Amino acid sequence: GEWLLVGGRLDGLHQRQPFASFSSDGKNQDLIVVNPKTQEVWRAPLATLPTSIKEQLSSTNMQFYQDNDKLLCTGGYAYSPSIGDHITFPYLTVIDIPQTISDIKGNTLKPSTFYQMEDETFRVTGGGLNKIDDVYFLVGGQKFMGRYNPMGPNFGPGFEQEYSNEVRKFMVGTSGGISVEILTSIHDEMHLHRRDYNLVPYLSNGERELMVYSGVFRN
Repeated sequence: GEWLLVGGRLDGLHQRQPFASFSSDGKNQDLIVVNPKTQEVWRAPLATLPTSIKEQLSSTNMQFYQDNDKLLCTGGYAYSPSIGDHITFPYLTVIDIPQTISDIKGNTLKPSTFYQMEDETFRVTGGGLNKIDDVYFLVGGQKFMGRYNPMGPNFGPGFEQEYSNEVRKFMVGTSGGISVEILTSIHDEMHLHRRDYNLVPYLSNGERELMVYSGVFRN
């Protein structure tokens, strides 16, 4: 009956000027629990966690999927103080939801509650993450490196933007840590060149499949 809020922005629509876009001041640098029934809210700062975990979990447009009492988060875009630039993060982080909620209410986050793995497979923002049987599907999205600039990559400080154009499949084990098996990917520039969309499960002739709705798909 409670909500766990991870990542995202506190400043509404991001600024369009490169010097101000996606500033660190607007990052959500807490983990937040909300009880919608009692209107209670608890917060705990990410600052107590290892650098790679706290930086990713304060990013925007991560892909996420709740698998029973675990929350899986991949990628996300934000300013990384350790890198000194805005990046898309190359991490998969698994969060133990019940323990994290308990720790947030105690205002102290424990590193042992989080598992993290680094792989370029997960360097995606604005895609979708879902699961069929034992296989996770990381669909679409992009790698965006540098400051956002609506004028394009060759103006101001410049940036790198690369759409994944893929469905990336993998399996995850969390017994005694985290283990990941990267499976084959499907590459399709016509149908998967998109970001910021809805990825939902549906049934087709009794078979579980995934469907992509809408999304931004222009360079």
